[in-house]
Amino acid sequence: MKKLFYLLAIIILFPSCATILNGKYQKVTIKTDSKTEILINGEKVNTENGKYIFKRDGKTIEITAKREGFKDEHVTVMQCNKSPWYIVSWIPFIGLSPLVPACDDGVKSRNYEKEIKIGDSMITLPQKNAEAKKIKLNEFIVDLQVDSIKYRYFPSYRSYKKNENKIAISRKNEKIKIENPIFSDVLNNLLKEKGYIDTTNKVLKGNYSDNLLINATITGYTIHWVNNSSSLFSGMVYVDLAINWQALDYYKIPVFLLKTKTKSGQFALMNKDKYEKCMFNATKDAMEYGFIEFMNSKDLSDLLYDKSQLQLEDSYKRIVIPKSTSYVASLSEAIKSSVSIKNKNGHGSGFIISNDGFVITNYHVISDTTAMKVVMYDETEYDVKIIRVSKINDLALLKIDAKILAPFKISESKNIDIASDIYAIGTPSSLDFSQTLSKGIISAVRKTSDNSKLIQTDASVNAGNSGGAIVDKNGLVIGVVSSKLKGFGIEGVAFGIPGYEIISKLKISIE
Repeated sequence: MKKLFYLLAIIILFPSCATILNGKYQKVTIKTDSKTEILINGEKVNTENGKYIFKRDGKTIEITAKREGFKDEHVTVMQCNKSPWYIVSWIPFIGLSPLVPACDDGVKSRNYEKEIKIGDSMITLPQKNAEAKKIKLNEFIVDLQVDSIKYRYFPSYRSYKKNENKIAISRKNEKIKIENPIFSDVLNNLLKEKGYIDTTNKVLKGNYSDNLLINATITGYTIHWVNNSSSLFSGMVYVDLAINWQALDYYKIPVFLLKTKTKSGQFALMNKDKYEKCMFNATKDAMEYGFIEFMNSKDLSDLLYDKSQLQLEDSYKRIVIPKSTSYVASLSEAIKSSVSIKNKNGHGSGFIISNDGFVITNYHVISDTTAMKVVMYDETEYDVKIIRVSKINDLALLKIDAKILAPFKISESKNIDIASDIYAIGTPSSLDFSQTLSKGIISAVRKTSDNSKLIQTDASVNAGNSGGAIVDKNGLVIGVVSSKLKGFGIEGVAFGIPGYEIISKLKISIE
């Protein structure tokens, strides 16, 4: 009878000895920098003799490393190592497995890794200093083709450890929804946190020498799903992300491109209801890694501190433009001496200031020189030569081979009469509306962030008016329209660069 009792005890207890003897908790060493704070599943926990206490309950554990000035690092762990007691649970039954219960495979029969390293590769985003340009996110695009979306599934944490570098499998017709505005906010918040975005409420801010724009396009997306075989609907997710980063100057001209391929940290999935949040966190994390790589690139760093245009414009020698024998003296004459400036992708306005064909406009009107022409009031077209530009002040001096009877005269007076009547001449919307005249008043004279001045007016203008003349009733040029770049997001209010600044910033003299 005793022999039967012992046999039954062995059959019942030995298969469960790992669960019984392995203990409810495990002490784990997390090796990291002394300045790094460790969070377990998002919370700060106490240690015992420098070790962390992990509960053997089969659940996924997410470890987060946080350090001042560094990007957070995320590592996820699961119980995947068999306890020595697991071996004990089946040794007595070697050769008898068909006759006895299965070996102990309870959650307590498995261990976490004894030592986990985290924080060795934490990275920083350069903090903006006073000399660096400010940055604004211009555009965020998701451009994912079917073959650029891949999916990898690991049935267990152990299989992930063995096959982490296995080629990803493409899932055909996979639809992955990524909300562009959400990730635009992620990047803008990161830029704001590091001081790259101007958070003042001023509208009239920024110029070529102080600003950069960024475009970002997601072109590749791989989801890695690691199942936790010990817990239903549990596991971890991480993401590989390919992004094309493009830096643009103040006038949205591309100046630098970098392609990044980054891997996110590992994020714990506790239940199926948290899948979307887990995917968002992983995608956001991979995107931030790509953004930081872009920001840390030498080429972008050079652009952030590039002041060569300012030095170039400071070195300009004065250009002498011959005085005209007669100037515009009425609004009807003003219309005839105004021009449209067109290129392959659009048009703007301008006005002639000399008998031999010198033309004033905005720089942003002629920044694209593809198939550029100057179109006269009578629809005659001329090839155009760019004589000088001021990217910093959004001005340009051009030359056409034409004889003009009555060019415009530019006022060099700094006394601008508030509430006086003015007229804006230009080509709004379409070339069909060339030399359109609109009336308004000078509402105010405003100071910009770089201490230059702008004329504010309520005259009706739009993007096609850029570069056109602002004149008084006698056709004297008070300023040049520059509304769209100097007044972001403003409707019903236009801005112009005063006449005296046209003369001084382009360093021209009319003699």
